[in-house]
Parts: sequence; structure tokens; C-alpha cells
Amino acid sequence: MKWLKDIDNSFDSLLTDCYRQREMEMERHINRIRCIGLIALFLFEIGISVYARGVDWTFIFIDLATLTFTLLICLIFHKLASQNSYKAWLKYCSILFDYLIILLITIEIEYLADLKHYMLNFNQTEFELMIISVLILFNVTSAFRQGKLIIYYSTVCCLITATIILEQSNANMAIELHEQFIILCSGLLTWSISHYITSTYTRLRHRERLLRYLPAKLVSAVESGKVDIEPGGECKEVTVLMADIRHFTPLCEQHRPEVVTQVLNRYFSAMTDIIFKHDGMIDKFIGDAIMAVFGTPQAQGNNALNAILSSREMHQTLTKLNEEFSKENLPTIEMGIGIHSGEAIAGNIGSECCMDYTVIGDTVNITARLERKAKELNVKSLISKATALQSGLTTLTQIKDVSLKGKSSLITVFKDEA
Repeated sequence: MKWLKDIDNSFDSLLTDCYRQREMEMERHINRIRCIGLIALFLFEIGISVYARGVDWTFIFIDLATLTFTLLICLIFHKLASQNSYKAWLKYCSILFDYLIILLITIEIEYLADLKHYMLNFNQTEFELMIISVLILFNVTSAFRQGKLIIYYSTVCCLITATIILEQSNANMAIELHEQFIILCSGLLTWSISHYITSTYTRLRHRERLLRYLPAKLVSAVESGKVDIEPGGECKEVTVLMADIRHFTPLCEQHRPEVVTQVLNRYFSAMTDIIFKHDGMIDKFIGDAIMAVFGTPQAQGNNALNAILSSREMHQTLTKLNEEFSKENLPTIEMGIGIHSGEAIAGNIGSECCMDYTVIGDTVNITARLERKAKELNVKSLISKATALQSGLTTLTQIKDVSLKGKSSLITVFKDEA
């Protein structure tokens, strides 16, 4: 019975929280529209009454008292919707209040019309049908609230209200069936609009998350189903790139935080574009360091070659960035890169409330050690033998065999002078 479920099972806690925040914002927005509409309606009633029959203080007092009461209810709804906690019952009360107000106004106008004290040439049937149209519009607004149950609830309330109005207006059976059928159709339309809004918002939210660490074309592949990113992990052959800013601690000590933040943001933006350009994935930002992975969630050509080409362009771009920083009296920065290829576990890792697509394993640890070793050897990019062989490049220069912290055997490393 999927159509009976209030919230889609695919929603995670964060997405559900976003929907609830949006729902409370929508309640405040609907409440503002409700206030403006009620004020306009009651003032219109008073104006027509004065124009048609002169000043009737009893009617004016009753009308203003009713307006004051309804505005007080609106104020209470606004206060409740503005609080931090989510209140699922508020939307049900709000919808019920709307239909009760419409029913009250309809009965009030009919009562005044029977006394020949409201409008001249008042056509009761036409007015009742106009009220039904307003009810349908109110029902459609429930599409902007969260969940399917609220749509069912609103449609039932609308149907009951319309039935009472049509019954007490002595409308013929054909009109009643016609209007009730239209209300049921409006419920179907409301469900369709709600489903479209929800699915679109969910898809855009997921896409926004993926674009934080995947290239745009890879995100499109994930959305189309060509690539799956499922919970858990699988062993893959990848190339990991670690880029770190040299002397970052003194940089923070010597400059204001807003200056450091400005430099970092421009640096990260430029480096991210380059990594995406070469089919890499931003795994994470670790302070001032960048961890990028090539070969997951989908292999794109020669992963080792892509990583090395990225490192080259990153250094070239950093030189241009430093020229811009110098002209703007901003601090210049230096960068060191370590690259290594091997097997790693790639997948969604974390808890139910916080999960991240990442890679873990010895390959990642070796890459981090190479990045640090590059500083010791005064090399811009330090590349492992595994990556050098996989890339097929002949322009790499072998340095020597080095020992890495935590590794018992020596590792042959290369530098890229291109």
C-alpha cells in the first residue's frame, strides 16, 4: 500500500528534516496569505453592506469581532510555525481552520441575504459555486505540505465542507455530484503536484550532494543508473592524490582568518576544477589538504595518468594564482603532492545519519606518507613506482628508494619535472 505511506522510505534523516523545515516555512507563508485574504474579505463585506444599506453598527461590530478572532488564530499559527521544533499536527489544524472559516463566511452571508440586508440582487447559487471554487483552490495548496496523508485529509475536509454548503444552499443533485467529482479530481491533481515537487526537490538535493565530490558527467551517470553508489564498499584499483599547502601553520599565524579563508577558497576552487577536469573525485578536504581519487566510483581511462596530469596542471595553476595573490597583497602559497596507485575499499562508509563516499586502505596511507616525503625531498610531486608504471609516462625521473613511516619495505619513487 505504497500510496498510503506518508513519507517516502528513500528519505534519509537529513532530507526529511529539510522537508520539515520547508513545511514550517510554507505554513508561515500560507498564514500570511490567509491574513491578507481575510482582512480583504471582511473589509469588502463591510464596504458592500454600507454601500447597499447604509451603516449598520451591529453588523460592523460582528464582522470586526469575527475578523479579530480569526487574526488571533492566525497569529497563534504563525508563532507555532516559527518555533524550532517540528509540529506535524499544525498543518492539519491549519487546513481545518481554513475550511471552517469558509463555511462560517458562507453561512453568515446566506443569513444576511435571507434578511435582505446584505446585497441587492444576490444570486445565492452562483455565490455557492464560487465558494466551491475557493475550496478547490485551498485543497490544491495542500500540495506544498509534506506527506500524502495531508492531501487525503485536505480532500476529505474539502468534500465535507462543499457538501454542507451545497446541501444548505438547496443546489440540485446534478450540481452537487458535479462539484464533488471536481473536488475529488482536485485531490488527484494535488497529489500529482506534491509528488512532482517532492521528487524534484529530492533529486536536486541528491545531485547537489554528489556534485560536492564528483565531476558533473559522473553525477549524470549516477542519476541515469549507469553507475551505482550503494551503501557498503568494494575493492577497486584506484590512484590517490594528496595535495597539501606547505607552511600553512605560519601562514595562519601571520595573517587574519578572513585573509586565509579567502586564499583557501580560491585555491580549493581552482584545484577542484582541475581534478574534475581529469575525471577525479574529491574525497575530502582535510584542513588545508586535498584528497582526490581517480578510478572510483567509475573508472575513466588511465587513472594513474589522469592523476599525474592533474598534479601538473595544479602546479601550473598555483603559479598563476600566486601571481594574482601578489597583485592583491595576499599571501602566496606552496603546494606538495603525493600520488600512489593500488587497491582500496571504495564505498559509502559512516553511520545512518552521516555517511560519506570514500576510499580507505593501505593505498591511502602510502599516499599520505608520500606527500609528507615530498616535502623532505623538496619535490613538488612525488609519485610511487606503481603509479609511474601504470601511467606509461617516460618523462618521470626516478629519485631513489625511500622508507615511509609505518612501512617495513622501501618504495621506489619518481618526480615529475614536466
